[in-house]
Amino acid sequence: MDNTIKISVIIPCFNQAHFLDDNINSLLKQDYSNWECIIVNDGSTDDTDEKSLAWQQKDNRIKYVSKENGGLSSARNSGLQQATGNYIQFLDADDFLASDKFSKSIAKIADDENLIIITNFVLFDNKTQKPLPPFCKLENKHFTQKALLNDWDKTFNIPIHCAIFPSNLVKKYPFFEDLKAKEDWLFWIQVYENNPPTAFIDEPLAYYRMSSVNMTKNDEFMHQSVLIAYQKLESILNEAQFNALLRYNNTYFLNENFQLNKEIKRLREKRKLKYKVNKVLKFLKLK
Repeated sequence: MDNTIKISVIIPCFNQAHFLDDNINSLLKQDYSNWECIIVNDGSTDDTDEKSLAWQQKDNRIKYVSKENGGLSSARNSGLQQATGNYIQFLDADDFLASDKFSKSIAKIADDENLIIITNFVLFDNKTQKPLPPFCKLENKHFTQKALLNDWDKTFNIPIHCAIFPSNLVKKYPFFEDLKAKEDWLFWIQVYENNPPTAFIDEPLAYYRMSSVNMTKNDEFMHQSVLIAYQKLESILNEAQFNALLRYNNTYFLNENFQLNKEIKRLREKRKLKYKVNKVLKFLKLK
């Protein structure tokens, strides 16, 4: 195996010091050793600073950056500025990796260092400390800009730590720092602007932690984020691409609305039937 390829792991951390041990231990257990880790403390008020500095003392591959709070995108961009590797692995502080993710990814690269390598993933239940089935199963057909545009959050999305990206590709597309959600979606769309070559490892080598605090559960917040994301997409895509996306979504949501109305009608009929049955039973003094 080529050990000359260096992977830069970027770990943004905001008040998640309690997850850092699991996160960094998953790096130390990697059976591929040529990596660096950049912990970016995004203005945490917990003991992220102390824990990060302690890890830095234990392993010289671990770097530490502290900055004012600017959000996840800002922290990732800060890490990218410090990264010196050929490849970039984004890894949120509460997630972790299988011990052979790097080695299996590097084995796919061969002579093409412009290759994106994506693996499958599993969920990790923070309460039970056990793995769960993923919320979607990734497939090769998902790794095109058209699929990322049309079907993201409909039939799939890709946790960002499933991939390792060529550094020269990623640094062309910094994260939008004014977006607090949907930033990953826009990042994937830009990275796949020219549909770069992709190798897919259909094994769950990334762990996505499910915790009780999850901003993506806030419907109003997510709605506003989607609106902002579409405003940005209008400048990222050409006019034909953007109009095609709007047409696709119009058709999709019209069908969704039709199915929803059918289900509402079915439930109403069921409720009416139950009401009538209860009246008959009451009349017959059977209830």
